[in-house]
Amino acid sequence: MVWSDYIITVAAPHSKGSAKLWFRYLRKCINKCDVLFSMKDVEALCKNDSLTPFQRVSLKAAFEEGSQTRAHILSLNSKAQRNRILLVKEKYENNQRQ
Repeated sequence: MVWSDYIITVAAPHSKGSAKLWFRYLRKCINKCDVLFSMKDVEALCKNDSLTPFQRVSLKAAFEEGSQTRAHILSLNSKAQRNRILLVKEKYENNQRQ
């Protein structure tokens, strides 16, 4: 299955009501075929009627280098940094003492 077909036939209908699920599909597509898609291919995908307006906009932003949407999608499911966990733990402990 070609990745553009995968986006249209599987990802778009399955994630219509969930931005979180849509971003997970986009992350999979970025990791697998970022080098295969040109912006012309993304534009052609965006013209498909099976995508919602949100899906079109986020798809375009996901394949643009340096966009905040792309950075967010790529950060999904990444390991939390230890110092961030310790800060949250300290805040939680301080709130429990009060």
